[in-house]
Amino acid sequence: MATRTLIVAIGFVSLCGATAASAQPRWGGERLPRNGACFFEDRDFGGRYFCVRPGEDLRHVPSGMNDRVSSIRLLGWAEVTVFKDSDMRGRSAHFTRDVADLRRDGWNDQISSLVVWDRTGGYGNDGWDREGIPRAGACFYEDAGFRGRHFCVPRGGSYTSLPRGFNDRISSIRVMGADVRLFRDRDFRGRSTEIHRDVADLRGDWRDSISSIRVF
Repeated sequence: MATRTLIVAIGFVSLCGATAASAQPRWGGERLPRNGACFFEDRDFGGRYFCVRPGEDLRHVPSGMNDRVSSIRLLGWAEVTVFKDSDMRGRSAHFTRDVADLRRDGWNDQISSLVVWDRTGGYGNDGWDREGIPRAGACFYEDAGFRGRHFCVPRGGSYTSLPRGFNDRISSIRVMGADVRLFRDRDFRGRSTEIHRDVADLRGDWRDSISSIRVF
């Protein structure tokens, strides 16, 4: 009886392992999802690709895909945070729109783990509302008084260099349940400062002087 129970248990574990393995993404050309993020091997959304749905993460990009992503397409309400190292470690960046060429952001062939978010429902406790504002994170505005163009970053995200058009252009910051560290130079270098609440006008040395950020 004990032997039979052991055999059944081993079979169940094997089945679970097989199911988990089949759930891992693979390079291919499957139909793009309505909501999710797709990661392409070549620039301009070319070549093989794999897709990940909101609410899912890859702690280790599967073998053969690690450090091979060159462009990202976001569909529906999807957002993505990418990490240089496995297990969501190392430098990170958050993307809210398609990226046709990751070389421009310093991320070509650099992604080893990732998290896909849904801004309408979020991922875990760090969701986004329907206006694209994270429930825990920060938004960075081009003009004082939280006006003008802006981008938002959930807690745990960072930018080694700011999105195109925002370098040295931030004038106000809205903070929601998070802390923010600002850096004068790219790659978290140079002078830095930390903020813990909304700043309607970054007067003085920090207005239009930010080149990289961490939100934690």
